[in-house]
Amino acid sequence: MNKIFTYFFLALTALTVSCSKDDDALVPVRDLTEQYAKDLDSIDKYLDTHFIVVDANLNVTIDSLRDGDGNVSIRAQTQYPLQFKTVNYADATNNINIDYKVYYLKLTEGDGQAPSSVDSVYTSYRGNLINARQFDISTNPVWFKLDEVITGWSEIFPLFKTGIYNESTPINDPVSFTGYGAGVMFVPSGLGYFNRSVSGIPSYSPLIFSFKLYAIRYRDHDADGILSKDEVAQIGDNPRKYDSDGDGVFNMYDIDDDNDRFLTKNEINKNADGSIIFEDDNNNDIPNYLDPLSTPNN
Repeated sequence: MNKIFTYFFLALTALTVSCSKDDDALVPVRDLTEQYAKDLDSIDKYLDTHFIVVDANLNVTIDSLRDGDGNVSIRAQTQYPLQFKTVNYADATNNINIDYKVYYLKLTEGDGQAPSSVDSVYTSYRGNLINARQFDISTNPVWFKLDEVITGWSEIFPLFKTGIYNESTPINDPVSFTGYGAGVMFVPSGLGYFNRSVSGIPSYSPLIFSFKLYAIRYRDHDADGILSKDEVAQIGDNPRKYDSDGDGVFNMYDIDDDNDRFLTKNEINKNADGSIIFEDDNNNDIPNYLDPLSTPNN
């Protein structure tokens, strides 16, 4: 259980060969664009030939449509409208630019807070292949860091919100939460494990996850006093793509965000509640910690 979520990103496609699941044979790495077309075709067919049942506790069952059974396909049903997020992957060196379509169902959004793509989530989940085989499940919630799991998770979980925790009950019991987010995602292999075989998941497998989001932990990767989710140009941007001083280190990992040789943590002050005071001593609409002309507080 829970061992499949070793961090994997599309950079692995730069390899020319990879081990098959028996770790003996070597197989060529497939073209990303061609494989995505196959994955999307498989997922589209799945959405048209299967139906979903959601019980009162937001547990999900998916089964094949049969003639005359009265059920409606996942795509056609309207209780949980099928949505998708476009996820771009670009690699100029290898002349790759792909817009992945990641379908998802929002069973309920959740009443709490949304994670960013680099925060930790407390979730229960079930993972299935398109052939209906279950490869992993955790009925009790566990913690995962979204920047250390498959890309599909880090893209879809931020679209949901946490529940409300009853502090008088055990946190590892799902009934301790109300109003939690719940959904289903359909992940192309390029945003999953692509050419790797991992714990019962064959290479090039699209993945289906049903999940519930109970709680989150905001993270500060570089311990500079600014949460990683806030180290962006605009709220909601991807923290793994913002480098304000152009030094090749994303702000979420950069202890000196403006490259002025003063640590970021010494260029910020905070309110009593811990929120940051975005001071601008030079009145140039650039907060001190991003302004190389500012001076440290201490």
